[in-house]
Amino acid sequence: MGSSEERVVAVIMVGGPTKGTRFRPLSLNIPKPLFPLAGQPMVHHPISACKKIPNLAQIYLVGFYEEREFALYVSSISNELKVPVRYLREDKPHGSAGGTL
Repeated sequence: MGSSEERVVAVIMVGGPTKGTRFRPLSLNIPKPLFPLAGQPMVHHPISACKKIPNLAQIYLVGFYEEREFALYVSSISNELKVPVRYLREDKPHGSAGGTL
């Protein structure tokens, strides 16, 4: 492994609204990753797990939702966990893990 000073970046794929029809009608008004699960948005759970990673420097959420749909949550969770979280929108929907390309 690398040195103890090595900074770690986490990437969480959040998908997009072009498919995911199995979650409708619940996902018509709110992006599926922001839908409440156990009192928190679904995406909160993997973000919280990432927070436990030593030397975590940044968390990226990658998907095809409109950026404005995630802006408030990203700001809130960044402040709460004291780790930078950014939403990166794909230029077009690339499918499963396609945003890593």
